[in-house]
Amino acid sequence: MPIVVTPLAAFGGAALATLLRIPAGPLIGAMLGVGLLKAGGMATVSIPAPVQFVVFCVLGWQLGETVTPDTLREFKEAVLPIVMCAGLFVVFGLVLGWALWRFGGFDPHTAFLSTAPGGIAQIGVLSVESKANVPVVLAVHTLRVISVVFIASAGLRWLGRG
Repeated sequence: MPIVVTPLAAFGGAALATLLRIPAGPLIGAMLGVGLLKAGGMATVSIPAPVQFVVFCVLGWQLGETVTPDTLREFKEAVLPIVMCAGLFVVFGLVLGWALWRFGGFDPHTAFLSTAPGGIAQIGVLSVESKANVPVVLAVHTLRVISVVFIASAGLRWLGRG
């Protein structure tokens, strides 16, 4: 029965999270749907490696589709501040990752990927590939994204732009 229940939990969670307008709804909802099954002690079906490869390729394809000549032009015009910001994100992520590893009891992969800058989908793929504790990494990033969405929304309203 896991072959039927697992996809239903994934797609049902994805649909519900999307309807609730949760950031990265399909990804977070599917993760929660299947995670709840596993947390409840139910057997689930893992995605076979060849299918996982295809899913990761499609995700990369979708992300690559967002790059335009305008994107590259904007990057070129602001390359120094962008590189400085990216460098600072990495440094802060390393410091915070070290703290999670040292004081939080997490393994190094989980700690560093939990605090690494990046999108949920990309960090999720890296977490799977590096054998990190994926639910922990994605929970930290989900909290980050939701916090940013609420803080940014409030900030824009305060500035009169939201």
